[in-house]
Amino acid sequence: MAAKLSKKDLKGPDAFQSSMEVITDYISENKTRFYAIVTAVILASLIAFGIYMYWSYYQSSAREMYAKAQNNIAKNVEPPDDARANIKVYQELINKYPHSWSARISHYHLGNLYYNLGEIDNAITEYKKFVSSSSSDNAGIKFLALTSLGYCYEARKDLKVALEYFEKAQKSDNVGFESIGFRNIARIYEQLNDKKNALDNYKSALQKTTDPSMTIFIKRKISSLS
Repeated sequence: MAAKLSKKDLKGPDAFQSSMEVITDYISENKTRFYAIVTAVILASLIAFGIYMYWSYYQSSAREMYAKAQNNIAKNVEPPDDARANIKVYQELINKYPHSWSARISHYHLGNLYYNLGEIDNAITEYKKFVSSSSSDNAGIKFLALTSLGYCYEARKDLKVALEYFEKAQKSDNVGFESIGFRNIARIYEQLNDKKNALDNYKSALQKTTDPSMTIFIKRKISSLS
């Protein structure tokens, strides 16, 4: 049963009604400003929704083109003509959707394609573009890109720069790749005739190695350097 209202309650204004009267009076006195505010809010909402829809379409279209390139690579790995065709797809993706995640990762794949074609300078350019655009690395791809830069400079016989990139790679998210990183660093030190550092890194690689054949290889290296 509802509580009875007192005479004071009946005579006093209802709180909601009072609030509505205040709002109504404000609108009546400031119609131009009110409608301007409402219009601005509606336009801002429409713009935000439009940006969201455009960005969703943008990323989706980029992913479709990226999937096409990845599918082509899965089918055609070796022939140079197919590699050129894949390069064209990745370059088109980067040009059309430069701000997408697919474009950023495309630089890494372009680096791989150029490296396999023996175009080391182009490979270096693309790997560097990926590394500079990659703010986070949860999948170890930055490690692979930095390592690939090391391979590029090693191929150019620029061993000191190669060593710098291998060491940078080892400092990145390298879970699962630790042994590879230590082996790369050890190999460069070995080529630089720095047996002590080569030996230290081979020993570190051995501790992280689970592959039996690689274990035998590293033990032989340690034996020869000891």
